[in-house]
Amino acid sequence: PLMAMAQDCMDAGLQVYLSSGYRSYSEQSANFIRVCNNNGVADGKDANGFYITMPAGASEHQSGLAVDITDVYYPIKDSSLENTETFKWLKEHCTDYGFILRFPKGKEDITGVIYEAWHFRYVGDPDIAHAIMDNGLCLEEYLRQVGK
Repeated sequence: PLMAMAQDCMDAGLQVYLSSGYRSYSEQSANFIRVCNNNGVADGKDANGFYITMPAGASEHQSGLAVDITDVYYPIKDSSLENTETFKWLKEHCTDYGFILRFPKGKEDITGVIYEAWHFRYVGDPDIAHAIMDNGLCLEEYLRQVGK
């Protein structure tokens, strides 16, 4: 589904960059240290207490179900990615492939993670993905609704 989504996005004339997918424990550990150092934090959290990076053992990237997707022209992952046509296409169509925007804007208090316009999570079933995204939910809210 990831390759189909990326190909369809490119077929729509957009630039897609799969910047990060599966990470091993050691890769996530190195990523955590790098992001913390780059942001002047020790615990992976911003000034509001939301994660900007997850410690090894807690990242969805280690599950193989998460992928960071950006426009090829955006080397830095920040909220301005939401202004790209690539993001707009992905947000509109990701559910058709069983993906959700995992850490949506306005849900930081629930997810504990900053808004990430690049982090997509595979939930498998397009119907579930639609139920989450079409209702403006984050994964935690959906799981609470279905009793998981």
